[in-house]
Amino acid sequence: MAMKILLFSGNHPRHAFIHSAVLKAFEVCGIVHMQRENIIPEPPAGTMSHDAENFRRHFADRYAAEQKYFGEMKIEDIATKVPIHQCNASNLNSQETADFVQKCAPDIVFIFGTKIIKDPVLSVLPKDRVNMHVGLSPWYKGAATLFWPFYNMQPQFCGVTFHQIVPAADAGAVIHQCVPELSMGDGIHDVACKTLIAAQKDLSALLKQWGKNGSFFEVQQRTSGRLYLESAFRPEHLRVIYDLFSNDMVDAYLRGELSQNKPTLITGI
Repeated sequence: MAMKILLFSGNHPRHAFIHSAVLKAFEVCGIVHMQRENIIPEPPAGTMSHDAENFRRHFADRYAAEQKYFGEMKIEDIATKVPIHQCNASNLNSQETADFVQKCAPDIVFIFGTKIIKDPVLSVLPKDRVNMHVGLSPWYKGAATLFWPFYNMQPQFCGVTFHQIVPAADAGAVIHQCVPELSMGDGIHDVACKTLIAAQKDLSALLKQWGKNGSFFEVQQRTSGRLYLESAFRPEHLRVIYDLFSNDMVDAYLRGELSQNKPTLITGI
């Protein structure tokens, strides 16, 4: 079954890495490209000096890890022949974006790296509009959902959820979930990058399946779970990762020193 895919993407290397798999293997009719926050942000004003140090370390290390795993990848460099609609968080859900979507006339939409899609854009999307949520629903919905499993001393709950989008955050029917294999020596950002690598592999399989069947295996979410707001994260939360565990929480988990409870995943491949 022929299919035209429209991509919604952020502008960080991890977003380009995920979308590169789609661009290489499928017909992409357009990209909505949203400008994100700085890759290495500054600590909030008034942050204590030690917490500010942890904050700067955390985001500098994240950048270094993504350079190691993904390189300096940009959407503009890997999608030179695809129409691109540039936007930011404030005009993502504008009529201009909705008009671009309608002009592209996609059969299916894949979203990774933008803010929540709302009307008028949501109402012009096709039936299958799949978001890749970097977090395992229903346990970790919302923002920073590869950080919060570490804060809760559950590194084994780092993963990705592919789901249909609905107006509520990360609440649509689940199509597939995956987690990375944890290894001794993995830090928090290694786990995040390995999560995305696992997700990229499964994404290609999911889209090939849709191309064959014209639909996805879906499971409706029955529990509300936990929603982490973007505003919930504070620099002092990083004390758990860097002060208490010296960024070796995965080692502690693999040695059996933390809860061995594992998530029950929905697999659609």
